[in-house]
Amino acid sequence: MANSIGFKFNARVLVELGAELISSDSVAIYELVKNSLDAKSKTVDIHVDVALPYSAYDQLMGALDSGVDLKVFHEGVRNHVEEAGGTPEVQQRFFEKYGVPSSRQETQKRLHDAYVFSSCILVKDSGSGMGMEELEQNYMTVGTPVRRAEKTQFVELMTRTVSRLHFRYDKAIAGIPLGEKGIGRLAAMRLGHYIRVKTKKTGEQNWNILLLDWREAFADIQAEASSLVFKAVKEPCESTEIGSSGTWIYIHDLQADWSPEKISSIVRADLAKMKDVYTDFRANKFMRVQFQGKEVKVPSFDREPLNHADAVCEARLEYNDKDQPVLRMFVDYRRLSSQNTDTLEGDHLRACVREEPSRKKAKKKDLLVDAEFVAKALESLGPWEMKFYWFNRGRLMRDNPPLYENAVKGFLNDWGGGFLVYRDGYRVYPYGERSDDWLDLDRKALSSSAYKLNRAQMVGYLRISSIANPKLQDQTNREGFRNSYEKEALRRLLRYVILGFCKAFLEDVERKKEPPLDEVVTDVENRISTSKDGAIKSLKAIRARVPQESDSVGKVMEHLEEVSEAWERAKLRIENFEEDLDRFMHLAGVGLMLEFIAHELARVTHDTLQAVAAKKFSPQVIEAQLKTLDRRVRILDELSIPGRQQRRENDVNEVVSLLVEFHANRAAREQIEVKVVDEGGKGSFRETFEKGQILQILDNLLNNSFYWISNQLNPSEPGQITITLDRRRREIRFRDNGPGIPKQRSEQIFEQFFTTKPPQAGRGLGLYIARRLAQENKASLSLGPPDADGLHRVFILKFGVDAA
Repeated sequence: MANSIGFKFNARVLVELGAELISSDSVAIYELVKNSLDAKSKTVDIHVDVALPYSAYDQLMGALDSGVDLKVFHEGVRNHVEEAGGTPEVQQRFFEKYGVPSSRQETQKRLHDAYVFSSCILVKDSGSGMGMEELEQNYMTVGTPVRRAEKTQFVELMTRTVSRLHFRYDKAIAGIPLGEKGIGRLAAMRLGHYIRVKTKKTGEQNWNILLLDWREAFADIQAEASSLVFKAVKEPCESTEIGSSGTWIYIHDLQADWSPEKISSIVRADLAKMKDVYTDFRANKFMRVQFQGKEVKVPSFDREPLNHADAVCEARLEYNDKDQPVLRMFVDYRRLSSQNTDTLEGDHLRACVREEPSRKKAKKKDLLVDAEFVAKALESLGPWEMKFYWFNRGRLMRDNPPLYENAVKGFLNDWGGGFLVYRDGYRVYPYGERSDDWLDLDRKALSSSAYKLNRAQMVGYLRISSIANPKLQDQTNREGFRNSYEKEALRRLLRYVILGFCKAFLEDVERKKEPPLDEVVTDVENRISTSKDGAIKSLKAIRARVPQESDSVGKVMEHLEEVSEAWERAKLRIENFEEDLDRFMHLAGVGLMLEFIAHELARVTHDTLQAVAAKKFSPQVIEAQLKTLDRRVRILDELSIPGRQQRRENDVNEVVSLLVEFHANRAAREQIEVKVVDEGGKGSFRETFEKGQILQILDNLLNNSFYWISNQLNPSEPGQITITLDRRRREIRFRDNGPGIPKQRSEQIFEQFFTTKPPQAGRGLGLYIARRLAQENKASLSLGPPDADGLHRVFILKFGVDAA
């Protein structure tokens, strides 16, 4: 016969829940305020009154056990209470409870009662309030589904006429509940162990009072939850209160110290950021805070310092009419008057999240690393928008110290730290805190010589919504989003916007704003020459007027000549440096190509060894592998340092055939057809160029085509690469059926360090180097006309073009 067995749990489970799920006092206050907002309260009052600090109470209790003289002890209690600075009413309440105990046991009891009932945190609102039935059915039920049911109903209502993927997420949604897990009532337990809830609905003639004494649960770890029975009573209200409603929560037996510094920190770091201040700079003025009877103002958001930001970056993810994600980005480098806009969609957007941006290895704890699942999650992530302001603190401190000290420094201390995340217009913890680097920006910034986009110099926001982003759910302990592929996709998109788009553009603008080296040399030469001529003229005048100083003047003139000679030596080194740059550029191109060749050599030799180990080393297998190795090595022979090889006439067909043969195994492996089409009449196609450099150009184009064809999410047809040799036009045309290049990136792709590939797949140097190498060979590399869909899929390498 089977027995039915149900769960039993001790009261300490609730105690542990309160400690684990409400992770800090500031989060506890935040949860209580959220409850008031869900009750549709227009204002929330938070009063903290401390008669005796918790640490002082703990020390005094310990002193009683050590046998201290009671008279001295009573005087010590009075000193502690007076130093705490409570209001006269609070101090009076304490001393009324404490009295003048005559024994050690009585003193201990009276001190305990005085501490428990005189200090208090009060959170009160004028919301809808609760009747006695609601107190029992909802408030006393941990994990109640009431708010979740309300939110579900609200979401269903709002998505009847519009898909959640097209829902507006840029403002607070009036009416949607902020809470949904039913654990907010545990917040009060974290702050204190004795709680008095006073609440009523409009029209009720009585206040509904609930007394929650959690001290038993903390004292007796064996007590069962069912043994916790709390007292609920009704108290008549004033006649003027019948038409009002609200909830007042009195929290006693405080479990931590409360000081002016702590209150100020919570107000500035938490309460001032609770509601989205970027939509309304006075957004959090609905909260009124008092400490020891004195007002502590919740600061407004001062937007003026934003005018001094060096750059502003914006991005938003939206969905087109086919419900496919589109990432739009914009950056304005205000100080240098440069702007940039970019849009990513389709396979280019998917490439942004296929691998962890700018990280060599995923952390062991990050289990959700499958690239295809993360890329697929873009379709369900939902729309969002972000914006951040970047301040170059070093420049501000150097160029305008008063502005930095008086306006920017304090602003960054209060609001810097990355993005504040707002869902439905209210903050998601802990994002935006100094201790939370969820995008891993500081490690990247500190490892970068540019040291730009670290969180301390960034102020901004990310906006999401419950309706548009249902997969971004909070952890129960308010420590960020739960792990999901959508969260990982969001992280990677944000990192791409910051590091791949914004940071790259800022650095590129700074490089371009620097004057060319030859201009710097000319300018320095002119200044040295002018200064030298002026100095010599003055020295000669001195020697003529003061003959006895001729020897000293002569020594100074010798030093001037030494300076001139040093400058001439410096100019020679600068010329050598420019030559070295060209060599380094060539080496970088060779390096990119050798990286792939080395990978291929490793794969071929590994396959050969496997065949030998499996005793499948027939002469045909070995011969095939040796031929493959030979093709790899033949390519190596063509790559050399400038100087060993000269520009000479070469057969273009032969060079292209060599490269196609080199990639034959890869094309077969990835099922991509590579065709060579000969156009432009009969006869050989011969041009003058450095063979190794042209091989680098063509190899880069082929590798790019292989990558983008292989990484299409939904290829509509088999992969195909067509290389057209047109001797009449003196050009090679590369076409593939990959995702294509949007018009707005038609020139960006040739810039240094620009890439939409993940870091492990691309460095943003290939096409930049390829164009440079083409120019060195009196050729040009450009995009061909766009296809009917507006995307470019053709590269043209044209010979016989003199460099501009």
